[in-house]
Amino acid sequence: MKLIYYRIVSTLWIFLILIFRKIKDDDYNNSLLAKKFMKFNNKFAINRLKKKKIPTEKIAILLPHCLQDDNCLFKITSDISNCKKCGKCKIGEIVKLKEKYDIKVKVATGGTLARLFIKKTRPKFIIAVACERDLITGIYDSFPLNVYGIFNERINGPCYNTNVNVNEIEEVLKKVSRG
Repeated sequence: MKLIYYRIVSTLWIFLILIFRKIKDDDYNNSLLAKKFMKFNNKFAINRLKKKKIPTEKIAILLPHCLQDDNCLFKITSDISNCKKCGKCKIGEIVKLKEKYDIKVKVATGGTLARLFIKKTRPKFIIAVACERDLITGIYDSFPLNVYGIFNERINGPCYNTNVNVNEIEEVLKKVSRG
C-alpha cells in the first residue's frame, strides 16, 4: 500500500514540477520545487529500508560524466578506475569511496546507459547524482528501486565541469550500508 501511495505522490510531484516549469520561467522557484521533491524522495528511500543495513555489494552510485574535468585525457565512462586522482575534479574522491566501501560506481553518459547498468547489476539501493531534470525523471523511471538523489552543482553551467558534495555521498553510505 505504501508503494502505491509513493507512486501516486511521486507522479503528482512530477506533474507539479512540469506544470510549474511551463508556467513560470523562474529558475529559483523551479529549483525550490525540485529540492522539495528530492527531500521527500530521499526520506522515503531511507525509510523504506526500515532500518535494515544493505551489504555494500548491493549498493551502486550513478554519476554524470560532466563531473569529470573537461580537459582530462583519461576516459572514465568505461571504467572509473581509469581516474588518476589528480584532484581537478571529484571523481578521484569517489574512486576512494568505491575502494573504501567496495561499491559499484558507474559514470553514465545518459539515461539509457544508467538504466542498462541498473538492469545488469541489480542493486538494492542507488545513490544517483545528476542535474535536477535528469535526476527527477531518472528516479521516477527507476521506481520501485530505492534511489537516493543528490543534485550536482553546476558551477560552470549545465553539463560542464560540475561538482558534487562527496561528504553527502559518504554520509548516505554510512546510513544504509552494512560493514
